Amino acid sequence: MKDRKRKKQRKFLVGFGLVIAAICYLIYTGATDATMYYLTVSELKAAVETGDVAYDENMRLHGKVVNGSIQRDDVGTMRIRFVAHEGGVEAPVVYTGVVPDTFKDDSEVVVEGGYGRDGTFTAHTLYAKCPSKYEAEGGYGQYEQAEPQSPEPLPQS
Repeated sequence: MKDRKRKKQRKFLVGFGLVIAAICYLIYTGATDATMYYLTVSELKAAVETGDVAYDENMRLHGKVVNGSIQRDDVGTMRIRFVAHEGGVEAPVVYTGVVPDTFKDDSEVVVEGGYGRDGTFTAHTLYAKCPSKYEAEGGYGQYEQAEPQSPEPLPQS
């Protein structure tokens, strides 16, 4: 009787331990992916010159799309090429996948992928920031800077 009870307890503890281990693994991988630091184009070029970059290592790159640099390959390949720039430095980027609607000339982008020995950043993920045309004229702070108006008197009846 005691043997059966111990076996059930042991099976329960092993199963519970596996569930806890799986949850810890998912938390760890989710946290490391979410906290990945991104480099700007100028930081990447500086790291290449000093030898501090690991080629083909997964990283994120931030920059702006150079006007007129977007080239689309054949329709079936879903591959685009463009040049990202920041701080007077440029880096060619190749991305294969679905392109967001907000991806245009002079838009800010964050690409995730690897920097190759040929000097091209090969991306598997592309995030395009919303253009500033969605901001209110004068920036977001225009409403806080307005002086309060005195209320109009209510009509007397």
